[in-house]
Amino acid sequence: MPATAYSVRFARELDVDQLAILMTGENPTSGRDGAELLSASGELIRADIRCSSCGKFGARVVRTAKSRASKAVLGQAHFRFVDPNGGDAHHPLCEFHGDDENRSAQASLLDFGSEKSTETRAVRLLVCKGIEQKLFDQRRIQELRQWFFDLKSASRFTLTTSPEAISWTRALHRHPSYQRWTFHPAQAEMPAFNWKAAAKYQFTEDHQHLFDLIKGIPIDDGICRQAGELLRKHYERQVFDPTVLQRYYDAAVSLAAFVAANGGIDFGKVRPEYCRMKGPPVALLALCALVLFVSDWDMNAAIAAFSRLLLAPAPTDLTVGNVIGLNPFHEYAAWRILILSAQVAAKSLDGLDYDRQLAATEAALRERHRRWKEQQS
Repeated sequence: MPATAYSVRFARELDVDQLAILMTGENPTSGRDGAELLSASGELIRADIRCSSCGKFGARVVRTAKSRASKAVLGQAHFRFVDPNGGDAHHPLCEFHGDDENRSAQASLLDFGSEKSTETRAVRLLVCKGIEQKLFDQRRIQELRQWFFDLKSASRFTLTTSPEAISWTRALHRHPSYQRWTFHPAQAEMPAFNWKAAAKYQFTEDHQHLFDLIKGIPIDDGICRQAGELLRKHYERQVFDPTVLQRYYDAAVSLAAFVAANGGIDFGKVRPEYCRMKGPPVALLALCALVLFVSDWDMNAAIAAFSRLLLAPAPTDLTVGNVIGLNPFHEYAAWRILILSAQVAAKSLDGLDYDRQLAATEAALRERHRRWKEQQS
């Protein structure tokens, strides 16, 4: 359910309010928003609006979601793509394919609830500046969309990761693998010897090859839940291989962290030093991908382009462009966890039950100590 989509007629990417301004000549208000202004333009919209990711037609406008009690805006108006039979019009590998069927209403509201957020306003302004300053244009934005889609579509595999593999990988990530200690039975003669700590040390030694696989990759409960949802949605289906995006994702995150720290603009709640760990704001990440794309993925050239953006005067037209609605790295972190979990599982020789293995490790250490003590008698 993208917040923005590409208009063939106006040759630009637009959100619902921007499309309403261009199609009707009226400005949306709190009492009559863009979706309301477009209520009589359904056929024109279906023939004109394309998904910015996969290029499919069939768009319908979904109205702003509001609280019945307070009338507060819970989610912004957005586009839904429907085929002639009422099904999903997106390409099967499009990141928006199946959104309506697989997301709860509340989840979809959370996706779009930050329309008026600090980072969205800041990035929208910068996109319009960039187009007016001729750093990029709608053609280049659309080329970015197509490039990402083609890159992902060219690398496919059948998803067979198990839910247990995701849980196992998460448990390994939580395990204090930085602690190293070699066990000797004599150590257990200490009056307050900590068997559980010793088992964790030994577990680290036994599984070091797995810890090397996950080292440096951010993993948290939220990403793992999202990975689980993707697994349920796509299990045993052909999906794209997200690892082809790693170089570009890492570059975009690095640029986002640099811009957030040095740009002098408030990009929202995520502090710059946490961008690599928690991920930067989605709108900023999308803009960074665009700037890197038009800079041939040269980091210093991209930083120079951002300097021009930040120092440029305010744009005269806030409808000239939009890149905020689609993150080219949509769900990348969760897809990476799915791939990583499959790799970890393949190299795990004793099963995928963390608690069972830790208990077995402790039992083995106690048995070693018992035998050693017998030999000392």
